[in-house]
Amino acid sequence: MVSYQGDTKYLGREMVAVAFDIGTTSSAVSYTYLYPDDYARVRMVTKWPGQPESVGSSKIPTLLAYHNGECKACGAEALDYVDDNHYDMAKWFKLHLHPPSMKRSNHAPPYGSVSGTPGFEVPALPPSTVIEDVYADFMKYLMVNVKDSFGQNVPNGPAIWGRLRDTTVVIITTPNGWDFAQQDVLRKAAIKARLVSEDKAYDLLEFVTEGEASVHYVLAYSRSKSWLTTGTLFAVIDAGGSTVDSTLYDCKSTEPKIVLEEACESECIQAGGVFVDRAAEVLFKQKLAGTKYGEDDYIVDMVAAFESRTKRLFDGEVTSYAVDFGSTRDNDRLNGVIKGRLSLTKTEIASTFEDVIGRTVHSCLNLLGERKVKYILLVGGLGESAYLRKKLTEIFGSQGVIVVAVEEQTKKAAAEGAVIWYIKQLVTARIARTTLGTRAFLIYDPDNREHREREPFRFTDNDGHLRIRDGFSIFIQKGTRMENDFAVQQYFYEIFHSLQFLLTNSEVSISAYDGNEVPRWITDVNGKNLPQIRPLCKLKADMSSLQGSLRPHNGPQGPYYRMDYAISIRLGGTKLQARLQWKENGTLREGPITILPGALE
Repeated sequence: MVSYQGDTKYLGREMVAVAFDIGTTSSAVSYTYLYPDDYARVRMVTKWPGQPESVGSSKIPTLLAYHNGECKACGAEALDYVDDNHYDMAKWFKLHLHPPSMKRSNHAPPYGSVSGTPGFEVPALPPSTVIEDVYADFMKYLMVNVKDSFGQNVPNGPAIWGRLRDTTVVIITTPNGWDFAQQDVLRKAAIKARLVSEDKAYDLLEFVTEGEASVHYVLAYSRSKSWLTTGTLFAVIDAGGSTVDSTLYDCKSTEPKIVLEEACESECIQAGGVFVDRAAEVLFKQKLAGTKYGEDDYIVDMVAAFESRTKRLFDGEVTSYAVDFGSTRDNDRLNGVIKGRLSLTKTEIASTFEDVIGRTVHSCLNLLGERKVKYILLVGGLGESAYLRKKLTEIFGSQGVIVVAVEEQTKKAAAEGAVIWYIKQLVTARIARTTLGTRAFLIYDPDNREHREREPFRFTDNDGHLRIRDGFSIFIQKGTRMENDFAVQQYFYEIFHSLQFLLTNSEVSISAYDGNEVPRWITDVNGKNLPQIRPLCKLKADMSSLQGSLRPHNGPQGPYYRMDYAISIRLGGTKLQARLQWKENGTLREGPITILPGALE
């Protein structure tokens, strides 16, 4: 089934692009075959093993079954092993990649924790597995089914797939709160799954935030195209399985291309459908305590039934609802169980949404501030909830804000939107979410108080100058707006007493600073690394050929050599790139490009 068709002909090279939206509880995949002078079309994979063909759903459970550390089943087929004690399940494994900032909470959530600990629990991975393995197994499974779908739905599909498979672009959606560390795990998993080869990973692997992919999905499917005009300020609430990401965009132009600019840093909170389910689990246990239906097996079935139907249908209008979890033999009328159905009041179900909606509204209000926003785009798995839409409309509608939702399966928004994003390559100005820089050696200034405080770390360099180490030379400051042609270059030099230092590859480390202030040092006055400084990557280049062109200088400590070079950083398409540059006999030379995936996004 073709989902999206472009309105202009594609003029690039023949290629295939695949997008994976691996969610906490469910996943979806889309793909496109791009042929010169033809219209781009996006398809969703709708046939999955273990899923009835009549369903035709683009969503599958994000679930794997393991036996002795080996993956035996994925997706809908893995559901058959949930209650088998001989198998270990990998579920909600996406939560293992959330950075600490997304796992912290200022108070114990009212939806509770089964173990009684504050915050939410992250299910353990199966024995003898690591998160990279689980992702690799699931990616491999997804790609096998993409190949089958491609062969069945694209004319001459098997031959085209075989010819273009090695150059297929793979796009992976990620929460807005993820950065370099999480993308590095996904890249390694993609290589292990053989989605891309290691030498082509940086060229063929793309990352896009779930929020940005969803913008493109809404732009493609919303009934009215007139809502987006130059000057429109709008928010995207991506209410997913485990997080709610809110991003504010300012539309700078619509012709000839849509140009969006992030108006401020995004908000990412720990909320979402998972926590509505957990609140329901606590509700069921309290409601049925002391009865046989309060036992774990029944509770598991109730939560599954609640998640798949009751939660999705609840709109807060009907006075009573039912969770259809069992058979006609299951009865406990006194506690509301009649013929396998647990009766719940409107108030009880609303209570399971209360915390998530409260956090979502608070986060969105924090994001909007005093800004005059015209629209809120609601997408994501939890975005399907009629009750969530109703509450957001009630709260923000009174402020003149229109909540926009697409009359489609919104859970597939990120997967399909990611391919649409890749096809259109809309220009988006990104906001640097961290400060980027490198270690620098500064000329010692006795009149500078901070230099005097670090006097134990000063030294005399080979050229005779007093220097002090551990300065922080900034390339990009947090909050900087970066257009697609963004570039920055800074010049440095190193001094050696011998050319032997140039016999090996030169290496420069780049670090990220996550604080809000402008850092001047990498360490404190005692020489300890600042906790908010984290290593990001290393730039390497072979500059050994400079040995023949460098001339010695005379210094107080004897001859020395000076090597001049530059660190160049630019936003190339969707990737932040960095490389070393230097001149050799008047000719500009460059080291290999290093990608800083998601470092500032």
